[in-house]
Amino acid sequence: MAETPIPWAILELVKTRLGTLRKANGYRTDAGRDARLEPSPFDPNDAPRLTLYPLTTLYPDDARSVGERGYTFVVEALVPVRLDNAQQRIVETIADIEDALDGFMQAPLALPLQFQESVLLDRPDGVAAMAGQVMFGTRYRRSGGA
Repeated sequence: MAETPIPWAILELVKTRLGTLRKANGYRTDAGRDARLEPSPFDPNDAPRLTLYPLTTLYPDDARSVGERGYTFVVEALVPVRLDNAQQRIVETIADIEDALDGFMQAPLALPLQFQESVLLDRPDGVAAMAGQVMFGTRYRRSGGA
């Protein structure tokens, strides 16, 4: 039986890590209550949520083996604008995501995660929410790669 592809396994581990984003664990928000690996429509009455999106897999210019890959993904946070402090909440959520993931080690699958970029979006695609997208990158070696 085929194994789970390393990029998907990384997303699964990151989702588990994001699930710890709770005030009870010392974070600013409870954004980890709803962390997902698949997109779905957002209802403005929904609670804030996090969704992971794979972006790119590439062969790095400075690769040390033929099986080495660079991998980037985005964590998207959605906070309904019906909240009086939606802008503050999205900024806090982005900070929590970065605190939880920057340097997160998913060993033995990959190198520690590295923050790359974040962006705030107000009402993306007309959705009654503020969104934050936080991009991270890592490197891994495909099994069988020399």
